[in-house]
Amino acid sequence: MDLEALREKVNAARGTFDYRLEKILFQLGEDICLLMEQQGLSRTQLAERMGVSPAYITKILSGNPNLTIKSLLKLADAMGKELTLQFATRTAQKRSSLSRHFSKTLSARP
Repeated sequence: MDLEALREKVNAARGTFDYRLEKILFQLGEDICLLMEQQGLSRTQLAERMGVSPAYITKILSGNPNLTIKSLLKLADAMGKELTLQFATRTAQKRSSLSRHFSKTLSARP
């Protein structure tokens, strides 16, 4: 397989649901690790703040796709952060009137 064919396959994969999900989970894990490092928190300390087991924190950090908004809000509260969810326009697609309607920021405040 030449380099151009590989690029085409990678670009095609980037649009798939599975790729996008893994990208979000990876970024979430990275963000949590960075916040933990900045706050000097261990997994056990974060688990205590959330009222969950350290094993649950390990699942989150390893890309558990079964996170609920409730779990994310607990995580944000435990780290003293605001949880903000946002629907954004896909760069490769035109916005429909429905996507414009739902492109508002969804904020969950403690």
